[in-house]
Amino acid sequence: MAEGDLEFQSELIHAIYTSIQDLKNKYIEGLTSHNELILQQARHKIKPTLSLFELIKLKAILQEGKDIVSSNGFDGLEQHQARFEEAANDLLKDLNKVM
Repeated sequence: MAEGDLEFQSELIHAIYTSIQDLKNKYIEGLTSHNELILQQARHKIKPTLSLFELIKLKAILQEGKDIVSSNGFDGLEQHQARFEEAANDLLKDLNKVM
């Protein structure tokens, strides 16, 4: 997408990093406060970034959380939250390496 434009590439990576960090903060807030609206807003905001840059693992984990909340409410989300945090942290580390 950046086609050799290093400045644009750097800006793009920084924007993705910021989006993932925002997602992490809001999503965890939604999980801990049991607020489905916050979770929906966080997923909706990041969805284009996840699709455009094929961030499949994180996208799948967010879908898993949506499915869990839809079927079971907020019971039993501890493992989901741990998987989400691990995936988000791994992605942030990878992005930080190339920034």
